[in-house]
Amino acid sequence: MKTTLAERLKEARTLRGLTQKALGDLVGVSQAAIQKIETGKANQTTKLVELANALKVKPEWLSSGEGAMLLTGQDEAIPPSDQWGTVEPWDNSTPLPDDEVEVPFLKDIELACGDGTFPREDYNGYKLRFSKATLRRVNAHRESVLCFPAHGNSMEPVIPEGTTVAININDKKIVDGKVYAISQDGWNRLKILYRVGPNRLSIRSFNHVEHPDEEADLDSVQIIGRMFWTSTIW
Repeated sequence: MKTTLAERLKEARTLRGLTQKALGDLVGVSQAAIQKIETGKANQTTKLVELANALKVKPEWLSSGEGAMLLTGQDEAIPPSDQWGTVEPWDNSTPLPDDEVEVPFLKDIELACGDGTFPREDYNGYKLRFSKATLRRVNAHRESVLCFPAHGNSMEPVIPEGTTVAININDKKIVDGKVYAISQDGWNRLKILYRVGPNRLSIRSFNHVEHPDEEADLDSVQIIGRMFWTSTIW
């Protein structure tokens, strides 16, 4: 049976042993705001990612009830503070360190063709830098990574408008509940995919209230690549 955001939030909060006030303090909202969600008076929240992090659950689960509830050890592993690096400003003139690579940052997902290529004449020349270690973790290579901004509200609140997204165009295998850049008749989008039959796909959004689930034949959907990284300014 499908649960509501109110039920999932209360379940996760109870599991963590937190009061509504304690949870509110962790994410910077009032106890009344938490109560409003848990009583069903608020069906959405801009603090969903912060709530998920505080409760140690997956944002996807808290948002829609899909997938696993709890974070795995790898998801929540944070190294000790003495192992943290430093943030250093850089621009195009900054030498590229040996342990980093540059990847293309497209100005729009529409520039990404179905096979992961993009028209050079429209490419703005912008690049983002990734550590080689990050790419190794997701089995990606410099040549297989594309970055672009997310547009629209279909993937909110997990992937808000303007979020920078990175995809691995060599990773096209469909894993239920993961996010992919897809192309349908030239329409490129970020969506959650599920296999619902030998030749059928369920195409879903985090904002499923405004963007209902769709179904399509497998051969009508071209997988551009799987999302493995995002960056958001709140």
